[in-house]
Amino acid sequence: MFKRIAKDIKDKKISGIILDIGTGPGRLPIEIAKQMANVEVIGIDISKDMVRIAKRNAKKEGLMDKVKFEVGSAYNTRFEDCSIDLVISTGLIHHLKDPLKAFNETYRILKHEGEAWMYDGRKDATKMEIEETIRSLGMEEDLPLPLWIIKGIWPYMHVGYKTDVYISGKIGRALKESLFKSYDIEKEGAYIKIILRKI
Repeated sequence: MFKRIAKDIKDKKISGIILDIGTGPGRLPIEIAKQMANVEVIGIDISKDMVRIAKRNAKKEGLMDKVKFEVGSAYNTRFEDCSIDLVISTGLIHHLKDPLKAFNETYRILKHEGEAWMYDGRKDATKMEIEETIRSLGMEEDLPLPLWIIKGIWPYMHVGYKTDVYISGKIGRALKESLFKSYDIEKEGAYIKIILRKI
């Protein structure tokens, strides 16, 4: 998935500063840095241990000069107003106790006309959508288990919400109340993608 997101960023010719919130072991910033030269990539995570692991992973890839990792929260990123060109998160939304606060913090740090791309798992994805996702991401060769087992355990592997929570439930309501006046919610196979635009 990280390769595809990095390719989407490259194809859209996004430049400047890209921030990954809830970066975990730093796989997405590392992949972006591999594919693109004209960006500054920063990953933040609330866990000091994850930041340490992300730095170690960047060092292994020889990318310490191209990516930065810091301790930070979705509620208080510590970046200046209007300073980030693109915000990304993968698998963060379902962890947010206060999604409205996180969305408004994202709005604050984004530059005018900047975007945030937020991906999360869908607990109610069908077996066909799960299979489509696995195939579209080119994961079949790397699967540790047969595809039919993966389809059965996907809802337990990929935590998230049912689709309606993102649209009209807790997350959907937070989006409507947020400072963002332009956003889209898209189903991408077994994932949800929320695109927020600062206009």
